[in-house]
Amino acid sequence: MVVSFNFYYAQPGQQDAVLRQRLRACEVRQDLGIPRGRVLSRITGAAALPDVVWEHRFEDVGGHHADMAVRAASPEFEAVRAGMRKLCRRFERPLFEDCTTAAGSDTAPASGIVTLDWIFCSPEKTEEILAFLDQHARRHVQQGYNGGQLLRLITPGNDLPALVWRRDFLDSTSHERVQAEMARRSEQQWPAQINALAQFVEHSLWRVV
Repeated sequence: MVVSFNFYYAQPGQQDAVLRQRLRACEVRQDLGIPRGRVLSRITGAAALPDVVWEHRFEDVGGHHADMAVRAASPEFEAVRAGMRKLCRRFERPLFEDCTTAAGSDTAPASGIVTLDWIFCSPEKTEEILAFLDQHARRHVQQGYNGGQLLRLITPGNDLPALVWRRDFLDSTSHERVQAEMARRSEQQWPAQINALAQFVEHSLWRVV
């Protein structure tokens, strides 16, 4: 399973316009007979992170390429894409492999809030960090919590996370719990093992639109 992301970095003051344009693109996708995908709007996290994220899961890279071909053949979608270029200072379209192995972690709930922990690290540290994250996700599942999905970057790019740990939460109560957890992790430099191995880690909170 692969996850296709679009990372949209808005021009100053254009965050809402980028979000509207991305939602318009989802409507066009639906008209073309391909899945809408999911749109995330950043609530908290470093300003260097994207303002809006689009994501969709494919069985394999071939499915991703077929999806891109449908979009490229659509004048309407190309017009939406041209409009988005005027609103963004940066755009990235990476692919991630779903490396989730923890039981109960490979499917996300119909969520309203998502956490994305972005792990930036050198290639030689990726497997070691992934193994630690997998153990951590397993402990979450054993404790009755959401183990989430572990995603590894499989396409080249500059200033992109090598790994992403994504977890989905259902409601506003979960939102408050997630914010409290993020604050606690920040105070404790959580997790220390990853911080020791990674170049740096960015924690972020997102709303599903």
